[in-house]
Amino acid sequence: IRRPPRSTQSRSSAASDVYKRQVHGNRNQIQSFQVQRGKYLQNFKTIKSNQIEIVGTCIKEGQDLTGTELGPTYLRKAGLQKVLEKLGWQVKDHGDIDSQQFENHSEDQVSIIESDQFYTTLKHIDVIGGTCKALHNKVKEASERNSFSLVLGGDHGIASGTISGLLETYPDLKIIWIDAHGDCNIPETSPSGNYHGMPVAHLLGWFKKQVKGFEWFTPKLKPENIVFIGLRDIDEEEKDLLNNNNIKYFSIHHIDKYGIGKIMEQAIEYLGLEQEGQALHLSYDVDALDSSLVPGTGTRARGGLSYREAHYICRRSVETGNLVSLELVEVNPMLDSKQERELLHGDDKDIVGTETVCLGVELIKSCAGHRLV
Repeated sequence: IRRPPRSTQSRSSAASDVYKRQVHGNRNQIQSFQVQRGKYLQNFKTIKSNQIEIVGTCIKEGQDLTGTELGPTYLRKAGLQKVLEKLGWQVKDHGDIDSQQFENHSEDQVSIIESDQFYTTLKHIDVIGGTCKALHNKVKEASERNSFSLVLGGDHGIASGTISGLLETYPDLKIIWIDAHGDCNIPETSPSGNYHGMPVAHLLGWFKKQVKGFEWFTPKLKPENIVFIGLRDIDEEEKDLLNNNNIKYFSIHHIDKYGIGKIMEQAIEYLGLEQEGQALHLSYDVDALDSSLVPGTGTRARGGLSYREAHYICRRSVETGNLVSLELVEVNPMLDSKQERELLHGDDKDIVGTETVCLGVELIKSCAGHRLV
């Protein structure tokens, strides 16, 4: 009986071939995965970069409640970095700016002589000014590197630092401000004296006096370069400031009337975002959403954006090709639901935490390029 000829290939050689096929297959899988990830970044044409730089801003002093200073920590713990990396971003996290380092322990008050030049009624303003200056510098440096700037709040008073820093790199910066509130009171009209209700007015140069802690600050935002979306809880004198200064806004009434799709098209046309090379910043306050969706925020108002409307604003902004930055603010974990959010079909399993915190990470994910299909 003839035996079949033995293979001239040794066992070690055969094993080597198997290993090569496995490695080649793995490389193909990795390359395919990289292509899949890269597809989410194709619309970020202005920054021309796949690097996202994160700065947390742990501050509560712009308002009266404790908890917003914890926002950056909880957003990270909910899976933020992994979510961004899966989309294809190279993540550089600069850690947190802590407002406590700017506390004036001597509690010096502005003298009566200085009160003609400086506001004396703004709460914790030295702390806010120092925090915003540090944030200004961080965002300026990141934007100069053509990175996408992601700022985690913190209360909305930090916008003065974020936006002033971006304006150094993008002098004609366009802003979509998503909020239930106008945040454009001046100290003379503010019912509370809380700075988180004033940053837009400060950025536009409406303040009539200087502000302690903000000696470094120069207002450079052009009134025609900002659009509000989601307004529904506005102080009476604040309404006058918006209307008398011809600030473009879309309240919840406009969204009900026209739909969020048409609202975004009008905002994009008004800001000139059809043109390549523009720079767009989203300043996103989670209280813009309906109060039923965001238990973990301090100034909840009924009748806000739906879950789908909130994400549509993010995705449509990405589609312009001009989105360069995002700040997400007013997440307050101390007010949030006590249990982890229920995981539904279609939810990202990498995002784990309480209701508002998870929603915050999801909004960041949409702003970072994620698409449904």
